[in-house]
Amino acid sequence: MDVEAVSGKLLGQYEAVRRQEYEQINELIATLGRVDSLPESEMEQVRDALFHANHPFLMVMVGPFSSGKSSIINALLGEAVMEVGPIPTTDRIAILRYGADVQRTRSGDTETIFYPSPLLKNLSLVDTPGLESVFRTHEDLTRRFLHRADVVLLVMIATQVLTASNLEYLQELKAYGKRVIMVVNQIDLLEPADQEKVREFAIEQSRVHLGFDPVIWLVSAKQAMEAQRETPRDEILWDESGFAEIEAYINDRLGDVERVRQKLETPVQIAQNVTKSALALIREQQGSLDDHRKTVQNIEAQIEQSRREQQRSVEESLTQLENTWNEAAARGSGAIGEMFHLSRGLGLFVGGLGEIVGIGRLVSRFRGRTRAETAFDDHKVRETFQQIPKITDRLGPRLEGRDLEDIDGLVDYTRNAVQALPPMLSDKVIGKIQTPLRYERSFLRDVQGPLQDIQREAERFETSHLDRTLRNTLIILGLWEVVSVCLVLAVIAGAVSAITPDASSVVLVFALGLGVVILGLMLVPIRGWFLRKNYERRIRGQRDDYVRVLRRAAEDLITHGVQLRRDATAPFTRMIESQGELLEELRSDLANQQGAFVQIQAGLAELTPKTRAAKDN
Repeated sequence: MDVEAVSGKLLGQYEAVRRQEYEQINELIATLGRVDSLPESEMEQVRDALFHANHPFLMVMVGPFSSGKSSIINALLGEAVMEVGPIPTTDRIAILRYGADVQRTRSGDTETIFYPSPLLKNLSLVDTPGLESVFRTHEDLTRRFLHRADVVLLVMIATQVLTASNLEYLQELKAYGKRVIMVVNQIDLLEPADQEKVREFAIEQSRVHLGFDPVIWLVSAKQAMEAQRETPRDEILWDESGFAEIEAYINDRLGDVERVRQKLETPVQIAQNVTKSALALIREQQGSLDDHRKTVQNIEAQIEQSRREQQRSVEESLTQLENTWNEAAARGSGAIGEMFHLSRGLGLFVGGLGEIVGIGRLVSRFRGRTRAETAFDDHKVRETFQQIPKITDRLGPRLEGRDLEDIDGLVDYTRNAVQALPPMLSDKVIGKIQTPLRYERSFLRDVQGPLQDIQREAERFETSHLDRTLRNTLIILGLWEVVSVCLVLAVIAGAVSAITPDASSVVLVFALGLGVVILGLMLVPIRGWFLRKNYERRIRGQRDDYVRVLRRAAEDLITHGVQLRRDATAPFTRMIESQGELLEELRSDLANQQGAFVQIQAGLAELTPKTRAAKDN
């Protein structure tokens, strides 16, 4: 396949990669904007990378001042565009770009020079302040700009090859991941044999100290400038100056395809470096946040412990109430059993006769208390019921006091936790950590009425219902016994008036009558047994209603207390939780973007002219 066709096809492929790269860097910038404490210098690097994708290839000159950086640029252009002198003359970054007319613009510490040289159509040349300048800001400026470089020319003079400082610069550039070419200037001051010794010395020192063989160009900016002054250019002198090698590198190695590929590799490399730094920062922040997450867990553990203790208090009170209700039921059942005991049959019979003839009500009026009231007072049933509201009334203050005490402790604990936060996190705490201004006490207060109604209903049932039932039972018993006695007497009278009375028949009739009377009396304890069971069942139902109403109100109060605790500490816990989610989301996004840049880089590595031509063939 024709080379030009291969190159054209490759350029189309590279353009697709460039668009992908541009979109990915844009996405990275948006993500990095959410990373706290990311140095602005790194954000600036990524912004430069975005611009870098459309910028000409950057060949950056670095090295000590007076090493000939500006002279090399002037020699390449064939005109003294840059100032040269024995003292530092470059106090800023100077970018030489192609332009139809000579123009100079400056923005901050960067100057852009547009110059109509065909060489600048393929690349931009960058001059930097000397790395060993007496002006410290020059070195800082140069180091900050290195991230933009596509290829770095480390310039040194022939008489000071690989000094300790030059080795340090080379090591730093190598660690920075930049393509570095060593340019040894002023070789015209050396004999040819010495020039070769300089090359060998530079290679040897690089192997020993840096572990690799560098690309080395031996040049003379002075000879190159002299060659450029001739018309046409003195090619022999140009070749002797070593600049032919630089020109060949620019023309051959940095042809369209190679130049674009290297150009696209640089933003990817910048993006990867910053992404790696951002991921390290995110992991560091996550590690720091872990300690504060433990504080949040401690707060939640304290809230949960308080909730369990409050529930335990409620259960203890409810158990005490249930026991009191059960005791009241047992005492009431005992009172009923005593009222309807068989041993009281004769008295009940007399009472029943009294109820029949109307004397019972008159006697009750004189006595002042009903039989049920007397029995229940003797068994202290009412006294037992009166313990129930006392137990209930103690529950509210017990829960409320614990809530307020715990909330105060949590507020103090959380305030101390906020004070321990770094400014980066403490500034994100929104809201005030304080004890609630209002405590809702209506949960138990609102159920006092229903609880009192249940209790009163239980007490009313004791007296009124039982007295009615007892009176009805006495009337029935009285009628039963009167009728039974009358029948027995009638039978006996009939038997005695008979012509031949049979004593055994009289005894039998008398026994039968007595059995009927006793059977009537047995109805009393039987009726009492049913009343006791009915009473116990009803009291248990009222007990369950009472406990259910109180339990629901107490649970609402506990829930309210838990919410107050969470509200009081929410500004801190909410911030920690949201930051944790944000950092994890950022970590995931950066990891995905890191993978995307790796894929882009792999795609660029495959799209070389040689590889592509082999695949097409």
